Amino acid sequence: MDASNSWCSLQELEPLSQLRDLTLYGLEKVQDSRMAEKAMISSKCHLGCLELNYSANRHTIGTGGAEAEQQQQQSVTEEVLEKLCPPTCIQNLTLRGGYVGRRLPDWMCAQASVDFKSLRYLTLENLPCCTQLPDGLCCLPSLELMTIKDAPAIKRIGPQFQASSSVAARGSDASTSAPFRKLRRLYLDGLPEWEEWEWNDCEEHMDVETAIAMPCLERLQIKNCKLSCLPPGLASTKRHTLRELWLYELTNLTHVENIPSVVKLDVFDCPELKRISGLSRLQKMRITCCPKLEVLESVPALDSLRLEDATMDTLPEYLRAVHPRYLEMGCNKKLYESSSSPGSSEWKKISLIRKRSIN
Repeated sequence: MDASNSWCSLQELEPLSQLRDLTLYGLEKVQDSRMAEKAMISSKCHLGCLELNYSANRHTIGTGGAEAEQQQQQSVTEEVLEKLCPPTCIQNLTLRGGYVGRRLPDWMCAQASVDFKSLRYLTLENLPCCTQLPDGLCCLPSLELMTIKDAPAIKRIGPQFQASSSVAARGSDASTSAPFRKLRRLYLDGLPEWEEWEWNDCEEHMDVETAIAMPCLERLQIKNCKLSCLPPGLASTKRHTLRELWLYELTNLTHVENIPSVVKLDVFDCPELKRISGLSRLQKMRITCCPKLEVLESVPALDSLRLEDATMDTLPEYLRAVHPRYLEMGCNKKLYESSSSPGSSEWKKISLIRKRSIN
């Protein structure tokens, strides 16, 4: 899509009622929401996949333009996206490229979002001005995979994101009204100012009839943020499906504890991480560039440990307390030599681990 004469305009989409897959480019050029409304996207009852693309470099936001002009551009951008509401039959929705609105559209908010009963895949990418996520995403009844990437203005994710079942239910019982009830994979990547995730699913914050949020979550990946701790909601004893946890570049994270179902843990470049414990089913773990990690305990099922850090001068003491079947280690030449020499103090830390690969 492009508003210029070289590409088609939005209103030319109106008669295309049989569309199955639609990608729109150049949406930052649309300066009148009535043009978006004429596309009649919401009426295309066969549409399964919709991708909405913006080009961030076309905007004046954050480039020194007058404040009033910037606010006007943001308002227009928000109004246009509001009118590009997909049909309720949509299965795959992507928003990317540099949407500069301060908020996401009302059709992503409760209670409107519950009508999107077929939406399985959602990607929100490059949201430079959004300060909060809409509260309706948790109501999407079929959502399986969600990716939120490059949202630098978000500092906090509150309880509305994984709202109580009373918000999502609309009269349903707890077993079918859990927030994000079918979500299997969640990727949160590039939220560099994100410091707080308020989410309590622990028993002391729940009554017996309340369903936990994300009951089917299998894989959680968090990358590039300032979270100092993971939300208590992950530690609920009712959570049985979360098997993979990937934590990359969490600059303030200090501990990972008491997430009973995790089988695979990958932590990368978490400079303040000091403690990993209480992961009773953990089998496979990789630790990369976490120089302050001092405690690794209560991981009785640990089978494979991969440790990588070229800056290490000595092996961590926690290696004496864990007994994986296999240890793979990447280190500098000096540590390689000392840990490979039988009888040395470094070798003794790993001597009880039968299978070792040190590079």
